[in-house]
Amino acid sequence: MSVHNPIEPIPSAHRFITRIRARFTPFGAFALLYAALVLIFLRVALLPPVGQAVGGLDVRALFHPWLLTARAAILSGRLPLWDDMQFGGYPFLSNPQVGLFYPPTWLAILLPVEAGIGWYLALHLWLAGLGMYLLIRELGGGDGGALLAGLAYGLSGFMAVRIFAGHIGLIATDTWLPWLLLSTAWAMRRASIPVALVAGVPLALAILAGHTTSLLYIGLAWAVFIIYLALTAPGAAGPRMALIIRQVALMSAIGLALSGVQLALLVEFSLVSTRASTPSLAFATDFSMPPAHLITLLIPEFFGEPTRSGYWSVPNFEELTYYAGALPVLALLFSLRRPKPVTWLALALTALGALLALGSYSFLYEWFYTLLPPFRLARAPGRAAFLIVLALCLALGTVADQASEDQPRSRFAPFTLIGYVMMVAAGLAATGAAFAAVHPSDTSGRLWTQIGGWSLALLFGGTGGWLLWRLLEAPAAKRVALIAGLALVLVADLWTFGWKLIRVDEVGPIPMWTEAKSILGNEVEGRVLPWGVLIFFQNDAGQVGLKSVFGYNALEIAANQAFAASVADPRSTAYDILGARYVVSGNVLEPALLEGERALRLIGETGSAHVYERGRVLPVARLVTRYEAITDDEAATARVHAPDFDPATTVILEREPGCTPSGTAGTARVIEERPGFWRIETESDGPALLILSETAYPGWQATLNGTKAEIMTAYTAIRAVCVPAGASEVVMRYDPASLKIGAGISLLALAGLSAAAFSLQRVGAASE
Repeated sequence: MSVHNPIEPIPSAHRFITRIRARFTPFGAFALLYAALVLIFLRVALLPPVGQAVGGLDVRALFHPWLLTARAAILSGRLPLWDDMQFGGYPFLSNPQVGLFYPPTWLAILLPVEAGIGWYLALHLWLAGLGMYLLIRELGGGDGGALLAGLAYGLSGFMAVRIFAGHIGLIATDTWLPWLLLSTAWAMRRASIPVALVAGVPLALAILAGHTTSLLYIGLAWAVFIIYLALTAPGAAGPRMALIIRQVALMSAIGLALSGVQLALLVEFSLVSTRASTPSLAFATDFSMPPAHLITLLIPEFFGEPTRSGYWSVPNFEELTYYAGALPVLALLFSLRRPKPVTWLALALTALGALLALGSYSFLYEWFYTLLPPFRLARAPGRAAFLIVLALCLALGTVADQASEDQPRSRFAPFTLIGYVMMVAAGLAATGAAFAAVHPSDTSGRLWTQIGGWSLALLFGGTGGWLLWRLLEAPAAKRVALIAGLALVLVADLWTFGWKLIRVDEVGPIPMWTEAKSILGNEVEGRVLPWGVLIFFQNDAGQVGLKSVFGYNALEIAANQAFAASVADPRSTAYDILGARYVVSGNVLEPALLEGERALRLIGETGSAHVYERGRVLPVARLVTRYEAITDDEAATARVHAPDFDPATTVILEREPGCTPSGTAGTARVIEERPGFWRIETESDGPALLILSETAYPGWQATLNGTKAEIMTAYTAIRAVCVPAGASEVVMRYDPASLKIGAGISLLALAGLSAAAFSLQRVGAASE
């Protein structure tokens, strides 16, 4: 019997350690190095001063208030299904960008929200770079090329600009694209059902991250990549296609099922949202990238930037900036020397991204708008340039491994020369066109900005191009030093552009809202009506405890918004019906609004806030005994604004009610109210209609004296219930079946995923 020497490593453990060293040491080193770079890059965001957070207007106006709402609800032991502070009531979790079912969101809930946002971004920049690294390795690239591609993707100007704008949901969604492509290639290589199920996880995470329009471009990139695999994977065409169809179908099914808890809520919301109607092509192509803006792929500040020099081109900066560095652009040119299949993949993504990004300036987006309905619900075609960023990173990651020691240097010189000539020629042409046609005056400062941009492009492009040229001819012993040099050039290039865009700003309500709250006091009956207040500050009302008729969100309930905006006058009957008691403005309102019928009355003002009480105020819960049934929403809204219509006594219903109101109206008293729940006691001498001035929305359930009751839509936008004569108790509860169905699907998918992962673990253990 042999006895193992305890000093020597156990053979199986030794093999495991050897495998770890052989396969994962470069990746582990990159992961640590890149984590340090991300933390330095986001230095100010991780421990921001009190009352500040990283990002721009979208963090301040959207994500920060949302996360505060979610955090408060979770800490109080409830799921924040309904938000009663904005839009006269809103299905909070139906908005996918809230992302409560997306695991990384809990960083910003468990941590203080302001710091949590910074760590949330740090995690995603890190994951984005790691995903690109592993994708390059899966596609046959070496560790050096993978390192460069990971840095270019995670630290790109595209990411920095989105942080500047506060588009954290977009960053989170796009983070998972390299992982999705990686898992697709892995599923094809391993060719088993359990692998395909596990490979669907990145798709689920991209969906749960919440930025639905980004999924359009992720889906396009995925489709192009699937075609690439179909053309390049080994094996006969028939079996190969059958395998691809099976694996992609399984990945799609598990990805959709895992995210079912969010998708079910979103689908329900989409049917009644402002995006449900088909937008015009002009709406869908808003924020198209002008052809001249393609120069910003080389010189990101060709048209300025908003922090120092100013920005002087078409709106807006963040939707038209997709800088990945000068080195990746040169890498794409260099890759044409001896193109690989990945080169053609990169070129296809570049062409597709550019043509779509041009939007109204090109034919392709109109084709997509016509043939693919999801493109009718999106805006900002410029975002398709994200595909160019992906393509450039793929080119950079794979071209570094085209080294051949027997290739003479002259083989590479033409490509470097061509690259420089193209850069200079394009720069001169674009500069001349810009200043001759667009900016004929006030050009000196802008010209110096562009000269500086060209200087940086030549500096980083020239240095990077020379190092890349050397790398393509270098022996193995010199490649590490050259890769390190290229990494330094790349990071310096990207940080020269992106460093200044990472800053913290004040979050929390503006003085107008805090001062309005001090005027109104702690006990405020009814809702407030912001008037002349920028949309970016609409959600501040909820942060000071004021319930508002309006709010700010990318997704809004169409009927509610149409009714609220039906007449642009703070004295409008629509605002009576929506329960608005006070008008809050940052400016003094015009004198005409303070005179005549239903005049506003000033009740308090400060340096920042002016608060008025409206002339006619209806209770949030009330009884009426008169109704008119009008099925057409436009006709119903027109009737509301008719001079002879009295909303205090008459309700407009979508159809005939299930009761016959009679007698005097009686009284309605709110006994208990919290987000998603109402308990109301009524008293009347005959059947009546209980009107509740909160948004009508699928998922609300009502009981009358313990028995299920029907909820009707009143005035096209709010809720009504029939009540009998005498004393009654009405309970309304937001309890959407869509959540239960979606959660059930997600749980079943999670069980299937767990079984698949266990199966893979057993197979892996058996192969040891």
